[in-house]
Amino acid sequence: MIIYMKNIDKKQDIKPWEQLSNMYPGLVKPIEESWNDPLSIRKIYMITPTKTRAEQVADLTRLAQTLYLIPNLIWIVVEDESQLTRRIHRLLKSFHLPFVHLNIATPDYMKPTQNQSTWRRPRGMFQKNVGLQWIRQNTNSNDDALIYFADDDNTYHWKLFQEIRKVQSVGVWPVGLVGELFYERPVCLKGKVYSWFHYVYRKRKFPTDMAGFAIHLRLFHQYSNYTFNVSANSVAEQESQILDTMTTMDQLECLANNASKIYVWHTKTQSMFLTPIEKLRNAGMNYDLIGEL
Repeated sequence: MIIYMKNIDKKQDIKPWEQLSNMYPGLVKPIEESWNDPLSIRKIYMITPTKTRAEQVADLTRLAQTLYLIPNLIWIVVEDESQLTRRIHRLLKSFHLPFVHLNIATPDYMKPTQNQSTWRRPRGMFQKNVGLQWIRQNTNSNDDALIYFADDDNTYHWKLFQEIRKVQSVGVWPVGLVGELFYERPVCLKGKVYSWFHYVYRKRKFPTDMAGFAIHLRLFHQYSNYTFNVSANSVAEQESQILDTMTTMDQLECLANNASKIYVWHTKTQSMFLTPIEKLRNAGMNYDLIGEL
């Protein structure tokens, strides 16, 4: 799309989009490729669980910057809270992206204790289930759309979403910086998976990360009773359970150039140590940008 704008000083029409293209080709290329891709007609529903923490706004803001490049995507953000928070709703509205804002609190007994590894408890599963419930209630089984689960602190290349739109049933691809490796990936030949490159939890039937696959909407309607298992025993098995329900190894579609390209990384935002509020008050200090936190 070309937008014409009147330049009063030069007394002539200019084309800002062409100027932007000349100045910042690295910005314009993904926008043009994404929006001109014939497959962009296929909608993506992206479910992102999120929990209140100091880094939450920063993580969601960073993710939103990527989503500006992606057409025809509905961002389903599910808070781990007993009710929707105004701060996150206000943040999501400020992005001017198509979004759905939902919530459900993880029961306290399912949360990891202070000294317990997060791997010992299922994370984001209650929230994913609520996202799937909304999708089933607001879509039809014959809609041509894809479902993708996206952590709020992962890193996503815009080309990942082009790969997602290629999925016919269930598609898989590599994920970087995961499983104590530089990457995990399906090992493919001519578009089919015949083994996996992975190290931890080696007995998994489908040893991939949640960021390493997308599933067609019709399968969630076909398996309408499927929900993520929220028991502690299911940790590290969530991906295998959903894939084993909806597909087989032979049916998997190997994408990202036969799984030779990495377009998503399982990065994690480091939790920051913050001086307690009480200590700040004792020092005569108070935060005055409360609305920005």
